[in-house]
Amino acid sequence: MSYFTFTMMLAALFVLAIFLVIYHHVFYPVLLSLLAKHKRSPLREIATRHYVQSGDDKSMRRFSIVIPAYNEAAFIADKVRNLGCLDYPSDRFELILLCDGCRDETYRLATEALAELGLEELDYQVINFDVNRGKVAVLKDGVKRAKYEYIVFSDVSALLPVNALLMLDTNFKDASVGAVSGGYCFANKGSVGEQKYWQYQRQVRERESSVASVIGAHGAFYAIRSDFFEDIPADTINDDFLIPMQVIKQGYRVLYDSRVSAIELEQVELAQDMQRRLRIAAGNFQQMLMLASLMNPKYGWNAVNFISGKVLRALMPFILLFIMLSNLLLVGVLGLFADAGTELNTNWQWLFQLTLAGQLVLYLGVGLLNISRKVPASGIIKMICYLVNGYWVALIGSTKYMLGLQAKVWSKVE
Repeated sequence: MSYFTFTMMLAALFVLAIFLVIYHHVFYPVLLSLLAKHKRSPLREIATRHYVQSGDDKSMRRFSIVIPAYNEAAFIADKVRNLGCLDYPSDRFELILLCDGCRDETYRLATEALAELGLEELDYQVINFDVNRGKVAVLKDGVKRAKYEYIVFSDVSALLPVNALLMLDTNFKDASVGAVSGGYCFANKGSVGEQKYWQYQRQVRERESSVASVIGAHGAFYAIRSDFFEDIPADTINDDFLIPMQVIKQGYRVLYDSRVSAIELEQVELAQDMQRRLRIAAGNFQQMLMLASLMNPKYGWNAVNFISGKVLRALMPFILLFIMLSNLLLVGVLGLFADAGTELNTNWQWLFQLTLAGQLVLYLGVGLLNISRKVPASGIIKMICYLVNGYWVALIGSTKYMLGLQAKVWSKVE
């Protein structure tokens, strides 16, 4: 291969990689926004009840709420009380709490809180497993125990609005809907960059839902029709992604309704947050491989959303790494052959030097913001900083997954 051919091929891949970065972060959200403007919202007006019994109660859907728990003593009592306050007929839903080999007082606190509710019509189960088997195994056990047509999944540390089940009941009136995800927010606000990122993600999810289906769900609060639940591998990391995607593969829609959002109570330390982000990154890479068939054009806009939103996100750390390495190589190769005086050298060398300088400024700037939080920066710059940090953590998490180093048992950082 000649010097010219090699350089042109590398330059073409370099430009393609840059285009994918811009497409994922800018063009795709803009495309969704334009398409969503021409679509009627799939969301219906949420019914109201105000805790008043009526003849309509008997026609409301029945829900099985499945909640896995592992060492959740800090939140379990509040979660139970929260579920007891839902504005929904207590004989139209059941609670299934599954304690997965907890080493704390989760089981005792859960049973005591349920007894305090005094809801005689409420059907509930609290199962205490002796061995920590992992979240996926517990979820599948809970689904087997569920007796109603609709299954709600929720995290212990996330509180639900009182109209959460009313929202689900309303949205499931559409026979084409197979799953519904609620919104997600934090009780304690994170950094400015994190807040901007979650606002951006919420907008993308809302528009995906309007165009076709939202790609994935918030594990804090989502529901599916029980008939659509399919067995998932025991080593699944992002179960709240894989389960809703099974619904899409069966030809049904997944809605996103941010009007009703779960509120996350848990605050994590830096070490815990790092472990969480590493695990999510490994899960993003895993789900891309598990659900590769969703890229089939037969899935229409769901395939476009999956590729544009999730596949590119999983690959983005490697794309960014390739951009840096190829840029260094292009600058080096063109510099090495600068004396050749070719048109390629004279016209393009300065451009590759400029893109390399831009990357160095970006990463040095992110490093500076990480070292000193006092450096003045706008919300957009802080969001970019949050994104870049996330991608380098994702690079580590994805690499650990590919090397088989990702832990497969549900655990918490102590």
